[in-house]
Amino acid sequence: MTAPTPALALAPVVVGLDETDHSPHALEFAGREAALRCAPLWLAHTYHRAPPAAVDTAGAEIPVQTVLDQEIEPLAEAVTQMRADHPDTPIRTYALPGSPAPALVALAQGASLLVLGHDRGGLAGMLLGSVALRTMAHAPCPVAVARGARRGMNRVLAGVDISDAAGGRAQLGFAFDEAVRRAADLLVLPAWEDQSAFHPDPTADYTLEHLAALADDYRERLDAVLEPWRRAHPEVAVEVLVEDGSVARSLVEASGYADLLVVGAHPYPGGEGMRLGGLAYALLQHARCPVVMVPEPVSPWSPPITAGTTAERPGRR
Repeated sequence: MTAPTPALALAPVVVGLDETDHSPHALEFAGREAALRCAPLWLAHTYHRAPPAAVDTAGAEIPVQTVLDQEIEPLAEAVTQMRADHPDTPIRTYALPGSPAPALVALAQGASLLVLGHDRGGLAGMLLGSVALRTMAHAPCPVAVARGARRGMNRVLAGVDISDAAGGRAQLGFAFDEAVRRAADLLVLPAWEDQSAFHPDPTADYTLEHLAALADDYRERLDAVLEPWRRAHPEVAVEVLVEDGSVARSLVEASGYADLLVVGAHPYPGGEGMRLGGLAYALLQHARCPVVMVPEPVSPWSPPITAGTTAERPGRR
């Protein structure tokens, strides 16, 4: 495989750290992604601005610098771990005062990936923390939520919206590049359910033949979307899977046999960030592997470079 282009190699992987139990998993995932890209790893920790005066339980004044040192201690620990695990990866640290979401969004300008932990936001019933949701709503780059345990499935999973005429161009580009980097297969499922096709009449009794015809139609549409990407990446083994029932349930179940789930997201009109619908919320809360939300651009689409050309393919190794 060819080396990454210099422009891509300089685009960092950014990971936001906090004091939750999920930060080590996010850090491990971000370190692997940076190594796969031959990219720098930026470690960011946000903290509340230090008060002008602080006291301990005995009433003695605590120096402000001591308070700051305690706030940014997770960075020092993370650097030690990452340098041991990935000695060839350039690492930078950023201690950012203020609210986490805006600080991470600003730091991720020009990043290839922003990695977040799967925090609970302090509420037992909140499966995905409010910081992660606010960050994704304004993120300028793909965002990964580090869910699930590390596996060695050698499989990337993509949920593709076949109602999108452009075929999820950014999402599929990301998914195929990840499959190449990992030397993994790519499993593709539809991320769209035609309610009028499946439920035009709640009392209807659909035959197996009718359901099979619907599945064949989905598969043909997916194959049409994937065809230029398969030509551009002949080294990636691609499997298309169409199942009856809930799209969210199918993707969640399939995520149990994948190392990464990649889903596209439409941008907000006239600005950056991602609009997260019901399917995205379900996957971010219940998927069994890390989930990457890829913002789709609003610019006109051009097909991927096909095999046999001499142009460089960004992200290939």
